[in-house]
Amino acid sequence: MHPFLFQIGSYRVPAYGVIALVALVVAVFVIRRYARIEGLDPNLTAEAIVLTIAVGFFGARAFEAVINWDRYFGHPGGWKLLLVSTGVFLGGLATAIPFCIYWFRHIGLPVLQALDILALTGCIAEGVGRWGCFCSGCCWGTPTTLPWAVTFPDIARRIHRGLPAVPIHPTQIYMSANALAILGVLILLYRKKRFHGQIITVYVMLYGVTRFFIERVRGDAERGFVFGGALSTSQALGLAMAIAAAFAYAALSKRHRDSQEPDWRAAG
Repeated sequence: MHPFLFQIGSYRVPAYGVIALVALVVAVFVIRRYARIEGLDPNLTAEAIVLTIAVGFFGARAFEAVINWDRYFGHPGGWKLLLVSTGVFLGGLATAIPFCIYWFRHIGLPVLQALDILALTGCIAEGVGRWGCFCSGCCWGTPTTLPWAVTFPDIARRIHRGLPAVPIHPTQIYMSANALAILGVLILLYRKKRFHGQIITVYVMLYGVTRFFIERVRGDAERGFVFGGALSTSQALGLAMAIAAAFAYAALSKRHRDSQEPDWRAAG
């Protein structure tokens, strides 16, 4: 596990940035494929969702900076750590969804269909991107004696304050596997999709609940806590989003039933 892949002059190229680029390439392929399935313009849809991903990326960094303000702005040069920070994924998701709604309305494309495709790209972003977290050493787990426990090198501990020098849960891999498992569920669900908005709401529900339990073996206290330490910031935000998604699913499902329209079918 190495936070930096190589160096160009004095600039060290972070592993997370390279892996994020790989995730983006895969996401564009999926966006274009499912845009065609939805009967949308692949180019326009891909451009809009890539812009949404970019906004989510900066939203994730913004959440990270606010939660750990002292780390990044409490001493000279601390802001440079944001260059290797992976951000808060749920913060990025909470930023990307409203922007997607705004932007697709602005350019005149169907919002709920865009959000359904965005759900797939969210899974890809985390499924691939968490390996960048693993290379960097952030988002680490609690100490464990399980056979798949990992110990991060000194360079990772110099970057991430509090990272222990003992075997710990590879929570980054847990979150990657979780995202890819959810992606598999959503792809199967897409084949039986009944109404627009079904995929994004199921995604947020599944992710919020599964992330809640993964957080129980997270060890990085810097991610922030609420309610007197009872819940991590991600647990609270994930549960809130899952509950909101459950209400949205029920409302969209009822609207579909009441409309007496046939279930959605893939274009072509």
